[in-house]
Amino acid sequence: MKITEEVVRKVIKSVIFDIDGVLTDGKILVNSRGEEFKVISFVDIDAFFELKRSGIKVGFISGENTAFCKYVKERFSPDFLISGCKDKLSAFKELSAKYGFGKTDTVFVGDSEKDIPLLKYLKNSFTPRDANKKVRNAAGVVLKSKRGQGVISEVVDYVSCNRRLKGD
Repeated sequence: MKITEEVVRKVIKSVIFDIDGVLTDGKILVNSRGEEFKVISFVDIDAFFELKRSGIKVGFISGENTAFCKYVKERFSPDFLISGCKDKLSAFKELSAKYGFGKTDTVFVGDSEKDIPLLKYLKNSFTPRDANKKVRNAAGVVLKSKRGQGVISEVVDYVSCNRRLKGD
């Protein structure tokens, strides 16, 4: 899964992930005190940092605005993290204006119906195989991985190999 700066920069300038259902499996574990917990796969943590080291912009857009989003920001040090976002397409357009991201040089990975407008808008969009049918139909690529179980790692493999990525 080695990514070289040269390969990535030919096609991709940014990769944007949803948090719940992409970085995590979308489940919330709650203990008897009402504290919430989520699980992240180490393979996805490693893949995220491999992507960061490649020199492209990597970040998150999440519909949630929770303590977990704060944890993700601190743990992963993404180039950007937008939380509490209900319109991810508008958020992308703001990022595009700020960083110069385009429709063909950005990857988005989402798993919910709220992600559909952005999945359809970008040329390179991905969703886990266990997303619902509407989301799978909107994404450019349906991954082999399930939510939170290697999704980021699989996307990094696509990016590093330039497989099916649609450049200009």
